[in-house]
Amino acid sequence: MTATDSIWQAGFLVLTALLCCAFAEIFGYWLHRLLHSNKLPWLSRNHMVHHLQIYGPQQPLRADGYKDATGGRFSIGKVGLEWLAPSAVILGLCWGAMAVAGVPRRCQIVALVTLLLWPIFTFNYLHDRMHLSNFWMTRIPLLRSWFLQARRLHDIHHRRLDDAGRMDSNFGIGFFLFDRLFGTMAIRHQPFNWKGYQVARTTYAFLDLEVAAQRNRLDERRL
Repeated sequence: MTATDSIWQAGFLVLTALLCCAFAEIFGYWLHRLLHSNKLPWLSRNHMVHHLQIYGPQQPLRADGYKDATGGRFSIGKVGLEWLAPSAVILGLCWGAMAVAGVPRRCQIVALVTLLLWPIFTFNYLHDRMHLSNFWMTRIPLLRSWFLQARRLHDIHHRRLDDAGRMDSNFGIGFFLFDRLFGTMAIRHQPFNWKGYQVARTTYAFLDLEVAAQRNRLDERRL
């Protein structure tokens, strides 16, 4: 293999990784929109624990530690099944499609590693740190401006509701390209929509009962 061939192969692997990052971003964007649509109530219900019970529109968005919304149910690394199940399906389909298409093994490995690591970084690690009051990126000059801007857009995602009681903007986490492309980008806070908030509380009123039941069970265990 010549040096030129090696460069071409390395470039192709880098291109594969970049394309997989873009694919993971658009899949995460549409899955996040689905979680807020209530079209699949089971998925939306679990996500609304995070949005209405833990970091609701009328609650502080940051604390010294991240408040886990998956207590009492299956999760991996604080990521619930509402994210894990669809992601596992897509990952399996991608693996199968690459195998059928005869994609070289190196590219398959790079693609699958990227499709695992990029969502873990953005939709798990980075997202959770946006809810911390003191995160190391805020102290690094090269990262501070980008992170604070992304965090502000995520704050808008938590605070802004439409009249149907759904968070309707900024479904990306660190990067908002697809919000811009699909018209869900919001760069400014708006007056709080009390009507939409009441609709959301009514739609997901059963969450209050579930949280109260969980607290009662914890209290009984302590006794």
